Amino acid sequence: MDMQQQMEQVRTRIQRAIAHPYVDRYIQPRIIDEDRISFALSMLRSAQVEANIALDYVFAMMLIQLALDTHDEVDEQQTVQQKQLTVLAGDLYSGLYYEFLAQRHDISLIRRFAEAIKEINIQKIRLQQLSPDDPERFHCIAVIESALLRQLAKHVHADEWGELAYYLFSLKHVQREEAKSKATVDYIDHCKRKLQDLLPFHVHKEVKEQFSHLLA
Repeated sequence: MDMQQQMEQVRTRIQRAIAHPYVDRYIQPRIIDEDRISFALSMLRSAQVEANIALDYVFAMMLIQLALDTHDEVDEQQTVQQKQLTVLAGDLYSGLYYEFLAQRHDISLIRRFAEAIKEINIQKIRLQQLSPDDPERFHCIAVIESALLRQLAKHVHADEWGELAYYLFSLKHVQREEAKSKATVDYIDHCKRKLQDLLPFHVHKEVKEQFSHLLA
């Protein structure tokens, strides 16, 4: 099975798992981050993780990512019903992840992802306390964007991929910002320099091509 087929399998599996007619009627369709899927699959392939196990790992990781992203979508513009359903949808996705890994008896990976969730929540709180130009802000973003991938990298003894995820997904995040301060521009340049050093050694051709636009 090639990378594209694996990605499609993970995406389809996620869509089936999170489908709920009542929830889907009231909140926006979930966006599944294909960059995270392809990066994780490439990392696991490099670490020589068996294909079926790799698909399970990525499926579980993406359920957590969807749970975190969905909770972040709660805002004052929503109706009370939409707010409640958004929170409940995030809880549902989180519950699906726990159920899935518990059935596999994968306590070690549950611990890894629990550590990532703790890291993410700590940095989200920290981020609220910082000004847009504070250099520490970029570290917070990098941790939030990469924690799940970094913990998965540790789980399969591929720590160098965790460093790559730290810079790659923080770069992707800050490049989406409309107003870019000097601090942001400097950080983008810093990430690009780091990635130029890291990418040739650790990423399969498909992923290099997918992320090449970030380095332009």
